[in-house]
Amino acid sequence: MKSAKLKSLKLQSVKSFGLIALTALALTACGDKAPAGASSATSPDVKARQDLMQDWRAANDILKGMMENPANFDAATFKEQAEFISGSTVQMWTHFNDANAKGDSQDAVWSDATGFQAKKDEFDAATQNLVAVAATAQSADDVNAAFGAMAEGCGSCHKVYKK
Repeated sequence: MKSAKLKSLKLQSVKSFGLIALTALALTACGDKAPAGASSATSPDVKARQDLMQDWRAANDILKGMMENPANFDAATFKEQAEFISGSTVQMWTHFNDANAKGDSQDAVWSDATGFQAKKDEFDAATQNLVAVAATAQSADDVNAAFGAMAEGCGSCHKVYKK
């Protein structure tokens, strides 16, 4: 009788394992695939925007660090980071063409394309001005207003167009 119970227990274990394995296989096969046309974090445009935003954040952290501690101001590094941000704006904006690649963007990016374009233009102008001012800057005071305008451009766009 013990042998029959043991066989029954082994069979149940095998069935349970099989069910778990099939479930895992089905979930793996489905992966992170969104329905056609749905927004997905795996969209090449969303991924490119996220990567570039992380790079911008890192550059901004360097700039902000110098603004918060003016004794650490390094004109060459400040200029280099400002040029990176300004020089990569064109690349960033190309990744907002597909309305299905929303990511953390609000629908307003596409439904209010004129407003979004205005924010992009303001940010581009602010970054270009920051580069121009940084070219001759000798201190954090020299770039303070231009840095503030660029930072304001980031924040004002995110308030309206980012989730």
